[in-house]
This record gives sequence, structure tokens and C-alpha cells, in this order.
Amino acid sequence: MRFLILSCNTGEGHNSAAKAVKEYFESFGDECDIKDALAFWSPEKSKIISKGHVFIYRKMPKLFGVSYRYEENHPPKEGDESLIYELVIKGCDSLEEFLAGSSYDAVLCTHVFSAMMMTELKKRRRCGIKTYFVATDYTCSPGVNQTALDAYFIPHKKLIDEFAANGIPRSKLIPTGIPVRIAFYGKEDPETAKSELSLPADRKTVLLMCGSMGCGPIKALAECLPYQMPPDSVLVVICGNNTRLYKTLTKYPQPENLRIIGYTAKMPLYMDAADLILTKPGGLSTTEAAVKGLPMLFINAVPGCETRNYEFFLKGGGADMRGTVTELCDAVCDCLEDSERLSRMSETLKSDFPACAVEAIRNYVLKDVDCVYGKL
Repeated sequence: MRFLILSCNTGEGHNSAAKAVKEYFESFGDECDIKDALAFWSPEKSKIISKGHVFIYRKMPKLFGVSYRYEENHPPKEGDESLIYELVIKGCDSLEEFLAGSSYDAVLCTHVFSAMMMTELKKRRRCGIKTYFVATDYTCSPGVNQTALDAYFIPHKKLIDEFAANGIPRSKLIPTGIPVRIAFYGKEDPETAKSELSLPADRKTVLLMCGSMGCGPIKALAECLPYQMPPDSVLVVICGNNTRLYKTLTKYPQPENLRIIGYTAKMPLYMDAADLILTKPGGLSTTEAAVKGLPMLFINAVPGCETRNYEFFLKGGGADMRGTVTELCDAVCDCLEDSERLSRMSETLKSDFPACAVEAIRNYVLKDVDCVYGKL
């Protein structure tokens, strides 16, 4: 079968979810294409919007949070459409033309902008194929209530009431979880993982992640934590694509209990080796840690959807959060000295995230498409 996955470049989480879906579907022989939804409006405008989003997210997080809360508290009245909706649907004609020249069996949207575009095509009766929304945060984000797709794959059954309160029919809500790569569902024992990563086997490991946009006080934490952690621990900082951060942290000699890692394809293995992760609460990074059963300590870097993410995990008991660098350092030390607490947090996450999201999504889509088109 052939599937189109519509994402958007405003943050890597949506693209990561799209890639996870593609990886799993194609392992069964399906064909999947990932496209930037905004590029159907204009590739140049897509770049401007994406860069603007990243700039505000990284440089003016408080403004981002204010805007997000405004959108949450001022949804459009029934029958009206928001300015964002009016803007993103400008790409619908090009998207319709693209779909007409293709033979996709269904469309999966990992961003609300693409879901809006597919909703508009359905309103115009110019799209007869099945369409699905894949939520990538632990909340019903602003704009989702302006969409009308065939089903909504949401992060957890605890969020059904929230999505329903925002106008999404309960019959369309499928609590699959957020899709992450299959590698995160495997589990290597910590000793083996540490050996493969050349980490000391007799020390507890703390991961520090900066996210794709490099937000938060990562530099300050990397400079303070190694001198405050218990002697039987090591800090591993994952810089990812943030080359500036990597160069800054590796400019001078590091203490012996600090490891600075640039881009790595071994993130699942690092999580297997870790006892605790410090990260901003992005939807994908929290899910990756959750399915690994890795306790989380959140860095409150950017208000907005990530506020909803950390609220979700704090209620569940699999994570904790602190506000300042000093508080975060103290919390890390407290956690490392309380193995029973870390074990409880880990077991909570494992019991709350037992299923494989991409498997559940594919099973649902195949049955749903087969019911309509009678093929497989």
C-alpha cells in the first residue's frame, strides 16, 4: 500500500514522528512518502515560517508561551476559521493537484497545519481518501479543533476527555501513543550498553539533552553538574545537531566524569545505559524516554505545548521538574542518591507505556482502509 505522510518543519518532533511511521510501515513493504505540507503553499514561505518559529522558540520562549496560551484560550467561534487556517489552506490547490497525480491509499498528518489542509480538501469534496492525524504532544494543541479527519491517533487514553472537549468525536480518538522509532522499544541491559558506548560500568549515568533547537541552560548545566554529582556518576551531554554548543563545550578540557557527544545514531543505546535523563519536555523525547522506562527530570525551557507535556508526566509520577540551574543540579544529586525512587519512576513509565505506537497505528489504518476500499 502507498501512504503520504504530511509533516512540517516547525520543530523536529513532527518530522521524527513522520520518519518513525515511515520506517515501520516500510518494514512491511508499504511505500511511504514524507512531504512538507507548507511547501505546497510555497517552499520559500515554508522556510520563512519554519525559521521564524525556531527563532521565537529559541530566542523568545516567553513570547512563544504567551502566543500559545492565547491560542488555547481564544479558539475561533463555531463556524469561523482562524487566521492560521486561512493562511495554511492557501496550499490546498497544489496539494490537491499532487494527490490527483498520485495513488495514495491514505494520508497521515503529523502536524496540525497539514491536518487543516486535508480538512479543507474534504470540505471542498476534493479528497476521497482516508486521512488521519497523529498528535505529537500530550495535549490537544490549538488548531486541532478546526480539523475534521477520519481518525486521531493520540498519545494516551488519559487524553481522550481533553480531545473530546475540544470537539473531536470520541469515536475518532484512538489512543495509540506517539510514534517513535522501533529501536526505542528494544532494551539492552545497562552493562552491555555502557560497554558499547565506552562508559564506565561501575558508575551511574545521567543524560543531558538539548533538543533539536538547542533551547535551555544546557551550557550552564554541563559546566556545573560534573562538580556536584556523586563520585560514582558520569554526565553525558548529547548536543545532536547543535554544533555551536558542541564546539563551546569541547573548547577546553573536561572533567573526567563528563562526556560531550555531538550527533549520534545511538540514542536508544545511551538511554539503555542511563539512570536519569535531563531534557526539555518535547513530545518525542519524552516518549522515547518513557517507552525505555527512563526516569526524566525536566528543564522548563519553553512554555506552551511543552508545559502540557511536563504536566502530563508529572501527574503520572514518571518524571520531575525544577526551574533553575541550581535546583536542577540539586535534583539530579537527590535522584542519584535515591535508587528506590528512580526504580519507582521507571516502573511507572513501563506500566503506562506498554504498547508500540507505530504498530497500533498501522494496524488501525490497514483495517480502516480495507473496510473502505476492500483491498490489501
